[in-house]
Amino acid sequence: MSKLLSRLQRKTEVAMRQSFIVIAGSLFAGFVGGVVAITLSGTTAGASKILATDLGPADSLILAAPDGMLSITNKEGRIAWAAAPSARAYSVGCLHIDRVMKGLLASERFTSERKKFENEARSQGEEFESRSKALQSKYSEIKPDDPSFEDAKREFTALQAEYEKWFATLQKIQSKHMAEQVQQAYREMTAALDVVADRQRIDFVYRFVPPDQPFDAVELSDAMMQVQGRPFLRVPASTEITEDVLKELGLTSDP
Repeated sequence: MSKLLSRLQRKTEVAMRQSFIVIAGSLFAGFVGGVVAITLSGTTAGASKILATDLGPADSLILAAPDGMLSITNKEGRIAWAAAPSARAYSVGCLHIDRVMKGLLASERFTSERKKFENEARSQGEEFESRSKALQSKYSEIKPDDPSFEDAKREFTALQAEYEKWFATLQKIQSKHMAEQVQQAYREMTAALDVVADRQRIDFVYRFVPPDQPFDAVELSDAMMQVQGRPFLRVPASTEITEDVLKELGLTSDP
């Protein structure tokens, strides 16, 4: 009887081992199949089906260090390592504002406004020139000892003073007009920038000049200013959004 029980026990153990091998083989095949599926698909959706619980979801990730623990959490879609709002990992972008601003100011809308102003100024300047020629014609034969010489001098002096006053006023108006255009172009640029940044989920956008852009300076002071105007000495190409902003504004790549 005992021999019979021993044989049955051995057969049972063999059967269990065989079953275990079959089950283990099936699990291994399933795992390999899953890895191959992930590798071939290359998609997050495909990977999430297999590895959805490998590293989460979790409320936090605790990292150990000799000087203490660091808790990494998700705060409003950003990696956070402390409670302070500044302790966040923010995304960064770079914009070559010189290209964008020049593109806007060179557009038809801005140039037409400047041409209108220039035409008005030219018309007024031609009026002064006509009045000056009329005085020259009126007193073309006058001599210093002529009784009307002082009258001619006063008329020329008055016209010169009127012209200088007009020209000074013109310069102020022109400067104000250009300042308004620059401010308008800047507002339009930042509005387009906001659209692009929101679309690409960029938090900080820095103005920059490409480090490899040639210098345009003939004097030391100009060269130094251009050096100071290049805060980034190295910029990953993937962070630049200049082309995206130009496209959002409907401008060409090389204005």
